[in-house]
Amino acid sequence: MSWSDRRLLLAAVIAWLAVAVLAIILGPPFGHDESAFAISARGDGPAWVYRSYGVRLVALPGVALGGAEWQLRLISAILGTGVVLAVFALGRAAFSPRTGAWGAAVVAGAHPLALRSSELIGDLPATACILAGLAVLVGELGRETGPRWRLLAAAPAFAAAFYLRYGSAPLIAITAGTAALIWWRAILLQPLRVLATAALFSALMAPHFLQSLHETGSLLGILDVSSRMPRRAYAGEGLVTYITSNPFQFYGALVAPLMICGLVGLVRLPGEWRPRVFLGIVAIGQLVALGMQTHAQPRYVFCATLILVLLGIDALERFGPVRLRPLALPLVIAAWLGVVVAVPFYTRFLSDARRPIAAAADAIRTDAAGRPCLVVAKAVTQLMWYSGCREHLLRDFDRVPAWTAHPVDYVVSSRRIAVQIGALLEAVPGTATALPVASENAEVWRVAPASPTR
Repeated sequence: MSWSDRRLLLAAVIAWLAVAVLAIILGPPFGHDESAFAISARGDGPAWVYRSYGVRLVALPGVALGGAEWQLRLISAILGTGVVLAVFALGRAAFSPRTGAWGAAVVAGAHPLALRSSELIGDLPATACILAGLAVLVGELGRETGPRWRLLAAAPAFAAAFYLRYGSAPLIAITAGTAALIWWRAILLQPLRVLATAALFSALMAPHFLQSLHETGSLLGILDVSSRMPRRAYAGEGLVTYITSNPFQFYGALVAPLMICGLVGLVRLPGEWRPRVFLGIVAIGQLVALGMQTHAQPRYVFCATLILVLLGIDALERFGPVRLRPLALPLVIAAWLGVVVAVPFYTRFLSDARRPIAAAADAIRTDAAGRPCLVVAKAVTQLMWYSGCREHLLRDFDRVPAWTAHPVDYVVSSRRIAVQIGALLEAVPGTATALPVASENAEVWRVAPASPTR
């Protein structure tokens, strides 16, 4: 690894950390998923078995420190930085240190990733673990004499990715099957080491399967529940979105063209084709598997995106016009600066969208004054986190529990999750008292029984 590669990698890490620090300092109130993981770490929410256990553990130090947003996001931001290093490791293992360094540089300026660098969700840490595991597989299985015992490191990397995001399961399965097909000769050279790696991974997965058996009665019960959580309008909705969305907005200004180059580069392969074909199948496999199962979000396919970026950089190094190479560094620096400039606007946008619900939760917490409470709304996790109340997710008026004087009952409505309080009280009779809320876009009512006999 040359000094220039080290400097490029170091600059990429610094650029990523600059965005992460800014995002923590300017951080908006928690979003839906962040609130759910924070509640799980606090230990006073529903079971939510489909939510990755690893992110709950990531949130625990923040809860212990006091529960402020920046405290809960800090560990997640540190772990998310591993994406930059993991991209470099995979690029170095599959191609060259130069490819890995440029891959890390591109990632640091990719807004779909960098703007999420401090969020309390498992996508970025899980992506880092998957890419690290792939780097181990490519580096070890590509050896002429077969893998060394270092192959064992792939097991904890993939297991960690799974615990941080259960949605990593299809990608891990695709990776294992593809590796077996591509490098079957290397596996036969050192079968004991491969079997030991598989056994270690199985042992690390045992706690999840035991939990699943206890919670659902089935070894795959939690995975089944998790797979049904993301909505979709029809089978393949996500895949259509991944293909037809504005690529620059959905994937990133530099990422999108590199992904296309990566796909085109798979058509022309040099002598050592195995790493490229392996990574290409893994990337396309994730896009198709998740695209068929769920609606589309950039964070669902971070692994596929970053793998195709590395394949694209490799393709440009092999076939790209030499006269365009001096433009690479200015474009990367421009992307870094663009993300840094975007952070305040992005966090302000999120704050404006989430402030009404946070204000409603503040009004409830003040009114409840420590009393047990129940909040009824069409979106509840943020209200639960900031108010400390139990929840009833409002989907059908007929399923709303009867109002009680203790705990205190509240109904919340906002512009994005409007509730018609009159219609609700007709279905479940009670009397509503409006509370003052520090936002004109949210309303809160304290609801009492309609009569003493109810």
